[in-house]
Amino acid sequence: MRKKIDLLASFGIYGIGLLSFLIIEIVIIKKYNVTSIANWAFYKSTIILIGSFTLLGYDQVLLRDPKLIRIHFKKFFLRALVVSLCSTLIIFFIKDYSWENAFLIFLGIVLYGLMNYNTAASRANNNLWKSQFSKNFWKFFILLLLLSNFVQDIFIYFIIAFSITVVFVFFFKGYISKNNKTLTNDISVNEAEGLSRAFLITSVTLLLAIYGEQFLINLCGDEIASAHLFKYFAVITPIALSLNGFLGFYLGPKIIRESNSKSHKSYKQLFHKVFLFSIVNTLFSSIIGVLFLKYYLDIEIQDFDFSLILILSGVSFIRGIYVTNSVYVGLYANKSELLGIARYFGIFTALYLIAVVVALFLFSGIFTAQIISVLSLINWISRFVISNIYIKRILNKKAVV
Repeated sequence: MRKKIDLLASFGIYGIGLLSFLIIEIVIIKKYNVTSIANWAFYKSTIILIGSFTLLGYDQVLLRDPKLIRIHFKKFFLRALVVSLCSTLIIFFIKDYSWENAFLIFLGIVLYGLMNYNTAASRANNNLWKSQFSKNFWKFFILLLLLSNFVQDIFIYFIIAFSITVVFVFFFKGYISKNNKTLTNDISVNEAEGLSRAFLITSVTLLLAIYGEQFLINLCGDEIASAHLFKYFAVITPIALSLNGFLGFYLGPKIIRESNSKSHKSYKQLFHKVFLFSIVNTLFSSIIGVLFLKYYLDIEIQDFDFSLILILSGVSFIRGIYVTNSVYVGLYANKSELLGIARYFGIFTALYLIAVVVALFLFSGIFTAQIISVLSLINWISRFVISNIYIKRILNKKAVV
């Protein structure tokens, strides 16, 4: 009964975060000009991209052995400070920000990194609602600040919301295990470091696949492309991608506790269910997005960017069916298998980012947004195909070449 309550509470918090961010981004699209929309997209992508990077691949390692939560925290925090400082300095010189804005970016990355660590630690301890609070409830705080017009600078909202969340997280103590039986493996510190390095590459390529395009578009200064892509992405994909994210969050702790989950049969059964779910989920999300474009943003049907709607729906679907592969790789791939996957992910991600930069130099505006979306879809398809090949090898217990 307690597990069901925990699951329902975590889903409720996830729903609040989903609804809050949906409202936030729609309000921003409706209320702010192109420059402010581009700034919001850059702030969000920068914080989540670099803040998630500070985990350095340890989120999956902690899930395998929660005993490492306390052991790794000091290393994580020091690395987070170094990564945040270096990233902030690079952004400071490229974007020509003031020292005040640069400090806010640094603070935002560190706070998001702390929330992310607690999210991974709480999930590893099967404290699902506490993990979801850390991961998503800050969005509700931002919504309250946005609706209250508390300050003019949008970026301040991130700092205040993150700070409040970190305080709550400290008192909830989801990172502390209440049941030692949840410890499923005995991983040494050296082994954990090796696994984390392997996970790091796959995690970085995943983050770049999700947030890399907005980060690069804004670094290159194409505000029109950024705002156009952000507008359609914010209304077409959020429901689908958010439910995909919750599915992955729920499946990890569930699968690792099932004794027969390593079989081909279990994988195929789960994949078929996720495939059907992704079809329905993507259609629902896209239809809701089109209705928002028509009735809230007052865009006439003849002015819709149908190409972008179709491409983004494709991205939502591929990211949905990718969930099963991502969870299985995270739970069962060994170090050599992870490095093999990471090598191919790295190659395709590098090609994707190079193509995005080339597109930004050759084109501008709405057409650039469309091209970059196509590149993103191709990159996600490549991730799915690569992971699918390796899943078969992992489940067959074959060596990765």
